[in-house]
Amino acid sequence: NEMEESIHRFNVFMGINESEENNRICMDQFFGHGTKKENSNPHPKVEEGSPAWQVLARDNEFDMRLYESIVEIFGEQTEIIEKHARSMAIWNGQE
Repeated sequence: NEMEESIHRFNVFMGINESEENNRICMDQFFGHGTKKENSNPHPKVEEGSPAWQVLARDNEFDMRLYESIVEIFGEQTEIIEKHARSMAIWNGQE
């Protein structure tokens, strides 16, 4: 859902400088070029509440719960990642 932000958070945490040309080239090769990054195959859209959606939700109940928890944790991590990025920038003399 937030592929670009996930990549950014990983890079921040690992200390990868996204502004370096070789790192941008690597990310473009792996995730695709441009503003929209992706790592999956296209699938038909299923409208929430439709019979197909209900079957998928029932058959994947625990995956749905896990996904909802991950989305919640992702939101909570924002402040942590931003603090880490600031501390790394200070440590590296960038601020």
